Amino acid sequence: RPPLSPAAAPAVAAPAAATPAPECPVADEDSHPHLCCSVCLSFPEAEVLQCCAGHIVCGGCYERVCHEEKPSCPSCREALDLFKPIRNMLAERSIAMLPIRCPNDECGRMLTRGGLPTHLADECAYRRVACKYSPLGCKWEGVAGELAAHEDRCKKAEAPGWKLLKRVVEREAAQRSAHAAALTAAREGQRVVEMLSSRCKNVEFTNVVLHRCSAHEHVAGRPAHCVSATFHALGFRWKLYTLSEHTERRFSAVLQLRESRAPLRTDAFILPGHVMPEGVQLRIGTLARTFDSRHKTSEPVLLAEGGAAEQLDALESVTLRVGLIDRRAGRPDPGFLGQLNLGGGGLDGWDEEGVLSDSGGGGGGGSDSDFESDDSGGASGGRGYY
Repeated sequence: RPPLSPAAAPAVAAPAAATPAPECPVADEDSHPHLCCSVCLSFPEAEVLQCCAGHIVCGGCYERVCHEEKPSCPSCREALDLFKPIRNMLAERSIAMLPIRCPNDECGRMLTRGGLPTHLADECAYRRVACKYSPLGCKWEGVAGELAAHEDRCKKAEAPGWKLLKRVVEREAAQRSAHAAALTAAREGQRVVEMLSSRCKNVEFTNVVLHRCSAHEHVAGRPAHCVSATFHALGFRWKLYTLSEHTERRFSAVLQLRESRAPLRTDAFILPGHVMPEGVQLRIGTLARTFDSRHKTSEPVLLAEGGAAEQLDALESVTLRVGLIDRRAGRPDPGFLGQLNLGGGGLDGWDEEGVLSDSGGGGGGGSDSDFESDDSGGASGGRGYY
C-alpha cells in the first residue's frame, strides 16, 4: 500500500498553550488597612507593637510616642506601658505573607514581604554588587548577573605582590585612622556624660544658628568664619563663633561670654544641630573654663578636620546645639528642672553649698549614713548633688 503523501497525512492538533496562572496582586496599605501602623499608616517593617486594645503601631512610631509626656495609643488614647510593650506576633506573620514585587525593575519577581530581604541580599540577579577584588583597588560595580564574567577577567586578580602589599598597608592605615576617630568621639561622648552626671547648679541647652560674618571680625586673635546672634543661658549673654583654618584643614568653635559680673565656672559641650548637610560629620566638642572680666573667650574647640572641615568652610550658615553647665558653688537654681524635691518644700533646707541640712527639707528624713558626702562632686546618695 503506497505511503500517504504529506498533503494527505491527517492533521495533528497542536497542543493548547498553557494558560498562565493569574498573578497575585501586590498588597498595599489601602487593601489591608487593619495591618497598617495607626500613626504612619504603612506596613510595619520589623516588630509590630500594639496597645491593650489591639491597635497596631510600628516600632519607630511606638518609640516616638513613648517619648511624649503621657504616652498613649494614638487611636484609643489608652496609656502605654513603657516597661511591658505588647508584641503582635499574628500581625507580624500576616504582614510577612503579603505579596510584593521585587523593587528591581528588571527582575519584577513576585515574593512575600518576609522573603524580600533574603531575595535582595542573595538571590536577585539584578542586585547591585561589587567585585570581590575591591579590597585590592577594583572599582567595578554592577548587577550580580555580570559579576562572574567580570571577575574572570579582572586585572586586579593578577596584580604583583608588591602592589598587593602596598594596598594592604594603605587599608590598615585607613582602618587605624577610622578607629582613632571613633575612639576620640567615644571619649568626648563619655566626657559629656560625666559633665551631666556630676554636681552642678544649673544646666541649659540651646540651638544656635551661626551665619557667615564679615572678614574684619576676629575672635581669639583669628578671623572668624561664622558668628551667632547673642543668646541667653545661665543668666548671662553669650556668643558662639566658628573658626576655619584653611592651612591645617580644621574647623573649630569658640564660646564667648558677653558680660561678666563675677567669675563664672562653666562646662560646655557643642553638638551638631538638627540641620546639617548630608555627609558632614561633626565631632563632639567639650570645654571647661572659668570666665571672668579678663578671660571672656574660650580656647578653640575642634569640631571637624580634613574633608569635613572644607565642607563646613563652604557653608553660609551652621546650626549647632550648645549645652552649658553652671559649676558655681551654691544651691541649684529654682528653675533647674532636674532638682530633687525632698518633701515638697521647694529649696528650704539647702545650704549655700547645695547640700541638704539636717534640719531642713520638710521630711527629707534619713540618718547620716543615708546622706554620705562625695568629695569629688559627683552624684552621691541622697545629698541632692547634680
